[in-house]
Amino acid sequence: MITGEYKGVSLGTLAVGLTVAVGLVVGLGVDDDEQPAPASPTADTAFPDGTIDGPVMRNLPPFDAVSDAAEILGTLVLEGKCLLLVSPQGSRFPIVWPAGTTWDPEGRVVVLHSGERVAIDSDIESTGGYVDAEQVMRWLGDEVATLATSCAQGDVDEVAYLRNTPDAVQRVMMTHGS
Repeated sequence: MITGEYKGVSLGTLAVGLTVAVGLVVGLGVDDDEQPAPASPTADTAFPDGTIDGPVMRNLPPFDAVSDAAEILGTLVLEGKCLLLVSPQGSRFPIVWPAGTTWDPEGRVVVLHSGERVAIDSDIESTGGYVDAEQVMRWLGDEVATLATSCAQGDVDEVAYLRNTPDAVQRVMMTHGS
């Protein structure tokens, strides 16, 4: 016999329960401040330790999801212990490479995290920015700032940095030397 009585859960109780469940799921997710780093094409390759490898100054992992977008153009030169980017206008900048970049002392080439090799006297095109050595010290510490400062020349005491992503260098052209 039907008595007209409903013994189920009220819609209000169901709405509260659903709100709590959704809140828990969202709360266990990734915070805005904790966005995962983009996957590298060679994500299984370990990052080398430290921020200096020979003349190469490099960022620390993880890669940045978003980075500065100033155009960085120039020719890569090695003068003593200083790896410099010489702009088309002739300005010389110590250069900070993306995380995972290494130096091959036998080949005298920069090896990007992707495995691409950048020879001395190559022209490179990238994005990034320019900062003074004090800013570099805040990012990467005294060792890199000391090398950057000793390599900065003339009136320009800035350091060029490539965006800290695995695909930072868009173009490498060997146009000078051998």
